[in-house]
Amino acid sequence: MKLKGNKTNPAIWTGLVVIAVLGALFWWQHKVLHEPAPFSGGGDVEITVERGMTLKQVAKLLERRKLIASRTDFRWAAWITGAERKIQPGRFLVPHGVSNSQILRCLMKPGIKTRDVTIPEGLTVSGIASILKQELDLDSALFLSLCEDSALARELGVPAKRLEGYLFPDTYNFYIEGKPRDIIKRMVAHFFDVFDDSMKLQLQKSGLNLHQAVTLASIIQGEVIIPAEAVIVSAVYHNRLKRGMLLAADPTIQYILPDGPRRLLSKDLQIDSPYNTYTHRGLPPGPVNNPGRIALQAALNPAEVNYLYFVARGDGSHAFNSTHSGHMRDKQKFQQIRRRVAREERAERIKENRQSRQ
Repeated sequence: MKLKGNKTNPAIWTGLVVIAVLGALFWWQHKVLHEPAPFSGGGDVEITVERGMTLKQVAKLLERRKLIASRTDFRWAAWITGAERKIQPGRFLVPHGVSNSQILRCLMKPGIKTRDVTIPEGLTVSGIASILKQELDLDSALFLSLCEDSALARELGVPAKRLEGYLFPDTYNFYIEGKPRDIIKRMVAHFFDVFDDSMKLQLQKSGLNLHQAVTLASIIQGEVIIPAEAVIVSAVYHNRLKRGMLLAADPTIQYILPDGPRRLLSKDLQIDSPYNTYTHRGLPPGPVNNPGRIALQAALNPAEVNYLYFVARGDGSHAFNSTHSGHMRDKQKFQQIRRRVAREERAERIKENRQSRQ
């Protein structure tokens, strides 16, 4: 008796092969389009797609920035989705650890918009927050809260519990929809770029630690209008510190005024605060604004003079003196100038009122 072997229907084999091929294609397409890149950098990466860049060049850029695992897979993803010719030129923020399809969606949108924002020297964090709110519609409350965040200060290498003094003043090109934390990080990083090895060497020679130097620089910044006077004002404060004298620095009073800055009154000098250098010896607990490069350098390199006092002349400059009697004479001269200006302003207002009645 002859046994017949079992014969499998060829159609079944064909069907199995088709299923296997379709399954492999589905897996491959899912991998190419939706599998996240195996890199995680803990934040967004800025890239610039230049006008005229090819898909191959864009893929190479993304791979170099560790945003994709495979240039080939990224190009396949672009061809599958039809995004090859839809990638826009411009600047983009691309997250780490996302899929090719998510990156392509990002690159097909218009690039992020930026704006130049100037942060003047000597502003407090509150003043900086106001500018950023006006220019970028930034969440100023969140910005101020982060500036008081001791954990963030520690993360950024700031030797203090708050960031006052370490937001470096300059002109920045910020994202219009930038996050407060990212802006803060950038400004603090710029501070440490400016406070370079040369300044660190000067700091070692100064007898101050970094926080003390920034605090002193902020006081100098608050006093000085004419840059050349910064080192002389610095010398006055260094000399007073060495002698154990009160600094009696007006910027420290302005810092604690709820309605400042304004002309100081006698009662302001009695405000109970550790920042009041009219009643507390030594430096205040921390900076009273965010100083610029000239003030920082002056704090570390005071002029070699024996001045202990200075008073405004009324034209932006100061009169310096090494004796209290000489200082009082200079102060009287300034008071005379102030009274004369007040009389002239009062006369001008009277004149304007008379003209308005005619």
